[in-house]
Amino acid sequence: MNATGTRARRARGGAPALLLSLAIALLAACEESPPRPGEPEQRAPPPTAASAPPAASSAAAELPDAGPPGDVGAPTGAPAWQGTWEGGYDAKKGSVVMPAKVKDAVRQKDDGKQATGPGTVTLTIEPNGELKGTAKGALGDATLVGKVEDGMVRASVFPEDPRAPSAMTGILVGELKENLIAGRIRVTGPDAMLVRESPVELKKK
Repeated sequence: MNATGTRARRARGGAPALLLSLAIALLAACEESPPRPGEPEQRAPPPTAASAPPAASSAAAELPDAGPPGDVGAPTGAPAWQGTWEGGYDAKKGSVVMPAKVKDAVRQKDDGKQATGPGTVTLTIEPNGELKGTAKGALGDATLVGKVEDGMVRASVFPEDPRAPSAMTGILVGELKENLIAGRIRVTGPDAMLVRESPVELKKK
């Protein structure tokens, strides 16, 4: 093979490589050159997630601490009546108002010596106003059940042993005044012939 043929083949083989190099150079120039007249301006690519400002975290940092779940609007403090109350009474013969011209000979025989004297009352009042309690003393052992509504304490008094000869049944009504329940207890015996009553003052324990 002569030298002329060899140079021709080398020239033909180097042409594709030269064309490829020129094409790459032209593409690079097009990307870096300004847009031609009439062509839309190329916009810069949007910032990546790494460079974007942390809007969500910034907004969260500016919000006040809402506290743990479930404490929004939670009531603060317990109701004034909630808790245990203790106090005493000093039972005496109670009065009964009779209709005009009606004589109450049976009650007139009550000398006021039976089921009279001191005693104690203990009440436990729940946040919803429900109450339970006990009474001990001259009026016998009793259970109290009732409720606090609109600042008033109302409870029924039931004897522990309803069949006892001196079992007393009645009511306790009082008014709630800050840390004091000022009221009155009034009960009667099994035959309703004995009537006993007394002021009651209960203080929060």
